[in-house]
Amino acid sequence: MNSLHRKPKSETLGSSDQDLLEKGIANLRLGLNSEQHAQLFKYGQLIQKWNRVYNLTAIRNNRELITHHLLDSLAVLPEIAFALQATGSPRILDVGAGAGLPGLVLAIAQPNWQITLIDTVQKKAAFMQQAIATLGLKNAQAVHGRVEEFQADVPFDLICSRAFSSIENFIALSQHVLAEHGQFAALKGRVEVDGEVPAGWRIDALHPIEVPFLDEARHLFMIKR
Repeated sequence: MNSLHRKPKSETLGSSDQDLLEKGIANLRLGLNSEQHAQLFKYGQLIQKWNRVYNLTAIRNNRELITHHLLDSLAVLPEIAFALQATGSPRILDVGAGAGLPGLVLAIAQPNWQITLIDTVQKKAAFMQQAIATLGLKNAQAVHGRVEEFQADVPFDLICSRAFSSIENFIALSQHVLAEHGQFAALKGRVEVDGEVPAGWRIDALHPIEVPFLDEARHLFMIKR
């Protein structure tokens, strides 16, 4: 049987995990409504449910799924929203999206943003497509492929990555689909830059990110021409 149709055996998230997510969202003061809260929790349940089949993430612990994935992705929202404030309905590309992080979290939190997610692993792209359909997200689409081969009809206002190899490679492989005045958002655990920023680009801002209930370093690099 095709793994896409095999029913997984992973335990789903429970009420204590939902409480943790609710408290984390409250701490971030994002102003999300009850439907968005429910979508985020449902998304977490989907990740947990299908993780054994798809091997979406190494994290198996319910609490860590909430803190390291959902809240971690939500915590960068204010800085990304600030960077895009001059763009009415921004187009965003999430490179190496894996289980859809942070792209699907951003799509839930910002319905006016148009999010495209790309990953080289077919089963991860298939999971994202399934999650988009299950969650009823009209502003997101998932693509299976390599970003360096990806062609966009309209360039993106922002290209983000949560765990791409190096900033140098991140920019080099995806800059062909970035709008002229677009920018990159690289989410990193540490401050050090993995490689030199390519010629013609600069780090416009470096934001320390505080994730509720997570005592680990997080930083967001905003990079412009």
